[in-house]
Order: sequence, then C-alpha cells, then structure tokens
Amino acid sequence: MQQQVVRCPHCGADSAGPQFCTTCGERLPGAIPQPVQEPQPAASAKPAVKETAPTGKYGALKAAATVYRIIGWVVMIGGSLFSIALAVLALGAAGALAEIMPLSAGLGTLGIALVGLIGSILVGLFLIAFANLCHVLIDIETNTRS
Repeated sequence: MQQQVVRCPHCGADSAGPQFCTTCGERLPGAIPQPVQEPQPAASAKPAVKETAPTGKYGALKAAATVYRIIGWVVMIGGSLFSIALAVLALGAAGALAEIMPLSAGLGTLGIALVGLIGSILVGLFLIAFANLCHVLIDIETNTRS
C-alpha cells in the first residue's frame, strides 16, 4: 500500500498524512472531512439507589424491633444503675441489709451486684442486637428484591 505525498499549502512541507499536514497540522486540500467520533464512556452499572421498604410492609417487624431496642436500653441502663446502687448500699450499710437480705454480708452483696451488672449489660446488648438483626433482615429483603 502506497502513501500519497502531498505538499502542504500552508507550510510548504511534503506530508504523508492523508488529511492533515504532518508538520504543521493544517488540513490538506482534497481531504474529505470525516466526522470525529468521541469515545463513548464505558457502560457503567446503574448506581445503587437505596430503596426503603414500603411503609406498610413489615410494619409489625419494625415495631417489634423498636420495642426490643427500647427494652434493651432500659434493661441495660436500669439494671446497671440498680446493681451499682445495691453495691453502694452493701458497702455503706452492711448491718441494715442483713435483716432484709440473708446474703448481705459485704462480699456476698457485692458479688450479687457484680453479677447483676454484667447480666443486665449482656441481656440489654442481646435485646439491642436482636432489634438490629430485624432491621438487617428487612434490608436484605429490600436489596434482594431489586
């Protein structure tokens, strides 16, 4: 295949380019202008739009999750405060508590308070985690539907 050498009318140099001068870049005479095709952007995946479940769908599960979350916080905070108060009472008035509670001999009440504190935190966290699990299940259903 032979290339045609054309003299550029603008700069006078011989050019082997079919449409433009290889020296100055001007359009050569007799060149047929061809439409320039701009590169198309790569087809991208549709952006993930977070859809929420319709308000009427899974209403009971959402309500149960909210109730579990509230109960979880009440158990965790209330049980912790009660256990701390019990420990303070055990240290301050060991003799007075002996009449009300048979195991109130100082360390016994502190042990009960410590177990109550750890137990209330664990049960509260379990209830809150269960509430979050309900919301995760709703989100999974919403994502798999689309």
